Amino acid sequence: MKILHVLTQLPAKTGSGVYFTNLIDSLDNMGYENAAVFGTEKIYNSQVNAKVLKPVYYNTEDMPFRICGMSDQMPYDSTVYSQMTEEQIDTLIENFRKALIEVKEEFKPDIVISHHLFFITDLVKEIFASTEVVGISHGTDMRQVKKHHKFLPILNHLKDLDYVLTVTDMEDDAIINLLGVDESKIHNVGGGYNEKVFYPPKEKIEKNTIDVVYAGKISQSKGVFELVQTLPILEKKYPQIRLHMIGNADLESCHKMKDLANHSQRLSIYHALDQVKLANLLREADIFVLPSYFEALGLIAIEALACHKLVVASQIDGLEKLIGPEIKNKHLIEFTKLPRIYDVDKPVKDDIPAYIERLSENIQKQINRLDQNLFTEEVNAEIQTLAWANIGQKIINIIKN
Repeated sequence: MKILHVLTQLPAKTGSGVYFTNLIDSLDNMGYENAAVFGTEKIYNSQVNAKVLKPVYYNTEDMPFRICGMSDQMPYDSTVYSQMTEEQIDTLIENFRKALIEVKEEFKPDIVISHHLFFITDLVKEIFASTEVVGISHGTDMRQVKKHHKFLPILNHLKDLDYVLTVTDMEDDAIINLLGVDESKIHNVGGGYNEKVFYPPKEKIEKNTIDVVYAGKISQSKGVFELVQTLPILEKKYPQIRLHMIGNADLESCHKMKDLANHSQRLSIYHALDQVKLANLLREADIFVLPSYFEALGLIAIEALACHKLVVASQIDGLEKLIGPEIKNKHLIEFTKLPRIYDVDKPVKDDIPAYIERLSENIQKQINRLDQNLFTEEVNAEIQTLAWANIGQKIINIIKN
C-alpha cells in the first residue's frame, strides 16, 4: 500500500510535526511505501523518511511569507493564520495544490493521511476525491476554528473525509457540529513516542541536584511564566533544585522568565533541542513539568515517562484518558487543577497565584517520590503500549476495517 502524508508546517519541530515524522517512520517499518508533502523553508533541513519528498517552500518569491503555524506562537518564525490576508490564503492553497497534483500523478497513493483539519486537508480531499483520505486533528486546528469562525466557509470538503483520527476525544463535538463530519468517521487513536529515541537511562545517574525540566513553546498559553515562579518557592526547601526551560524564547521572554524567577542562578534557559538531544537531557533529569493552559494531548509527557521521569502536568483531558491504571495509581503523572480558562487558552488573572502554588506543591510531591522504585514491569508495559509501532498499527487497522 502506498501512503501519502501531508503537513502544512515544518516536520519534527512541534507536536504535530513529531507526529508526522514518527508516523511515517512507523509505517515504513511496517513495510508501507510513503511519500510526503510538507511546508518548510530553504534554511531548514527537514529529515523525513519517505521515498518521495515534495517540500513546499515558504519565504520565497512564490510564497512570500513565513511558515503557517497552527498555533499563534510557534518555536520558529511563522505566519499567524488569523492575520493572513485572502491573497496569502489563496497563495498558500495554490502552492500546495501544485505539489499535491504532482505527487498524485507521480506517486499514485492508495491512501492519503493529512494533518490538521484546516485549509490544506480540505484541499487534499478536493484533489483526492476518489481516494481514501484520513484527516488527523491535533486539537490546535479546532482551536483555530473555534476562535475564528471566518475560516468555516473555506472548509467545504472536510465533511467528506473518509476517516478522522483524533489524539483526544475532547474536540469530537466541534468536529461534528462545526465541520459537519459524521460521528461514525471519528476514531480516537491518541499519540505515541519513538522508543528508539526515548528510553530509560541504562544505569542510575549519580548527582547532587534535583533537575526539573520544561520543553516546548515559550508562550503564555504554555504556562511557562507561572512555572518559573515556582522556583523561588521550591529553592527555599530544596537548594539543590535546578529548573531547565527548553524552547526558542525571544529576548523579552528570557528577561521576563528571569525576572519572575527573582534572577535565580538555578534557572537555565536553552534553545529548542532536537528529539535526540531532548531525550538525552530528559534521561539526566528528575522531573518533567507541562503546565500548559491548553494541550490536546501533551505527547511530550509520554516521552518523559518513557525516559523514566516523573511528570507534573496541568489537567490535560487527552493525557489523563491516554494513560493506563498503573501509571495513574502510582502517580507517575501528578495532574494539577487549572485556573479558570477563557478564550480556549487564557487563564483568569485572579486564579494564577493559586495555580502557581498548586504547581509548586505537585513538584514537591514528585520530589518526595524520586527514591521510590515506581517504574515497575507493569508500568513499563503500559508505557510500551504508547510506542509508535503500536499507534501505527492501530491506524492501519482502522483504515483496513
